[in-house]
Amino acid sequence: MSEIPAGQPAPSFRLPSAQGPDVALDDYRGKQNLVVWFTKGMGCPFCRAQMSQLARAYGQIRELGAEVLEVTVTPLSRARLYAQKFPLPFPYLCDPDLDVRKAWGMGVRSHGPLYYVKQFVAGSTATKPPNDYGDFMPAMDEMGKVMRDDDMGFFLVDKQGVIRYATSGPYVSAKGSRPIPGNEEVLQELAKLG
Repeated sequence: MSEIPAGQPAPSFRLPSAQGPDVALDDYRGKQNLVVWFTKGMGCPFCRAQMSQLARAYGQIRELGAEVLEVTVTPLSRARLYAQKFPLPFPYLCDPDLDVRKAWGMGVRSHGPLYYVKQFVAGSTATKPPNDYGDFMPAMDEMGKVMRDDDMGFFLVDKQGVIRYATSGPYVSAKGSRPIPGNEEVLQELAKLG
C-alpha cells in the first residue's frame, strides 16, 4: 500500500474531533488549503514532538490561509481528555478504526507477539524527544495503537481538494523515527498554493 500521490484528489472524510463537532475535509473546500497529518496522536512521544513543531508554526500556517488537520488513532473518549488537559491548537481528529488512514494509502503491518514486546521495551527505555506537552505513557487502551507498525502521512491539500505534497512511510525504521517536514519547508510549500 502506498500514499496517494500529489496531483490526485484527496479522499473525502468526516471524523469526530476532540475539540467538538465532526470535521470533514469538504468543510474546507474552496476556502482553505490544508495540512492533513496522519499521526499516532498524543500517546506517542515522537508525535508530540512533531505536534509541538507544527504548533510553533501554526500562526504562520493560518496567515497563509491554511488549516492543520491531525488525524490520529486515538479513541474519541481519550482525545476529549487530551483536549481538556492540553492546548491542542488545531483539530485533533479520531480515526481509531483506521478507515481514513487506509483510504489515504497508509499501510499497517502485522507482526508476532515478540515484535510488540520489543516495541514496548524500546519505547519504554528510549530517550523521548522534547515537546511542549510533557512526557507520559499512553493509556492502556491506547498502547496497542501506539505500538502498531503503521505509517505516518503528511499531505498538503489545496482549496480544490487536490493533494499537492505527499510523504508517508513507517514511523520507525533502522534509522530511527520518521520526521515530518520542517516548518520552513511546510510554509514554503503552503505559500506556493496561494
